[in-house]
Amino acid sequence: MSIAEADITRETRAPVVCRAWSKSRNPARMLEDLKQGLGACDPALIALFVSSNLPYEDVVAPLAAAYPQAQLVGCTTAGSLTSSYYEGDGAVAVAFDRSAFSFEICLLQKLSNFSMAAAGEAIEASYFQLLRNLDPDRQNFFAMLLVDGLSRREEEIAASTYAALDEVPIFGASAGDNLNFDTTQIFLNGRVLEDSALVVLGASSRPVEVFKLEHFRPTEDRVVVTSADPERRIVFSINAEPAADEYARLIGADVGALTPEIFAANPLLVRVGGEYHVRAIQKATADGALHFFCAIDEGIVLTLAHPEDMRDNLSEHMSRVSRRIGGMEVALCFDCILRRLEAERLGITGDLVEIFDRFRMIGFNTYGEQYRFLHLSQTLTGLAIGGAHP
Repeated sequence: MSIAEADITRETRAPVVCRAWSKSRNPARMLEDLKQGLGACDPALIALFVSSNLPYEDVVAPLAAAYPQAQLVGCTTAGSLTSSYYEGDGAVAVAFDRSAFSFEICLLQKLSNFSMAAAGEAIEASYFQLLRNLDPDRQNFFAMLLVDGLSRREEEIAASTYAALDEVPIFGASAGDNLNFDTTQIFLNGRVLEDSALVVLGASSRPVEVFKLEHFRPTEDRVVVTSADPERRIVFSINAEPAADEYARLIGADVGALTPEIFAANPLLVRVGGEYHVRAIQKATADGALHFFCAIDEGIVLTLAHPEDMRDNLSEHMSRVSRRIGGMEVALCFDCILRRLEAERLGITGDLVEIFDRFRMIGFNTYGEQYRFLHLSQTLTGLAIGGAHP
């Protein structure tokens, strides 16, 4: 079954943001579903996110060709978040109408040889280009990052963007490949790229808010990283014991039973700037090491987290955001794959889909999320777009 939806939030006016999604595995049908859902918009930019399980290369170029006046950005994913489903497959697209949005895109390539100075200069140049061409009523700015999810450059890209853009709110995501950890792709105007990232600079006449949420609180259980490889985000020992063994002891599990679902239910936190942020574990290896989704270093104190109800947390947070922006037209969401795995383990995906529908949420499952100058994990970041002013 394939699903596509165009969001017309006011009967008296055309939409400024359109959502579309498809569950088809056939590229032609997938393309038709997405075009049908985006049909009510005249897009300045289309954001396309396709599960790595699907033939994404057969969709990216045709969708870009179907909208020659629009720019197309996107990436492969570890799953989809829509008003109809929350699972590992699927394609989603969001179109931003040119009547309310302006964009400039900065492409960063060869991340394996990443230079923060060069990236900062390129991002700043793109921002100045946006400002030069900007309509005077578009003063609500944001920056969206889309990063090769296996590049391990997210921290540096987020920091470079934050330094170049000063007060512009930043959110972003690491591309996924459904927990294969093999290769992740970035999409730009019909091309499929690796070892690359996009900084999408936007301005709107609509009220917007960049947001972040997580549903964990710290416990009293703390450990110290005693041996690590920060570049590869690997921890070899915790409390001078093999990392996987000590983590399993901390959560009361057998080391042989450590799975992504167990990691999702028992994350670790690090305190940065007075706030706790999740440091999610990607996998345990046979040598007893733990691979993390985010930056990790020797000497860091990690705190075991206790989960709150994901449904209540999401509903309450999105309600507050909606009130602040005068009602939710669309929320573009970047949601960590570990959140979906936890929801599946708890059997609450259907409850979450109802909340996604209520707040007009759409997005994908990531290998990490960016917020301001930070690269995070097991969080949900996004851009909320409000209704027109009366």
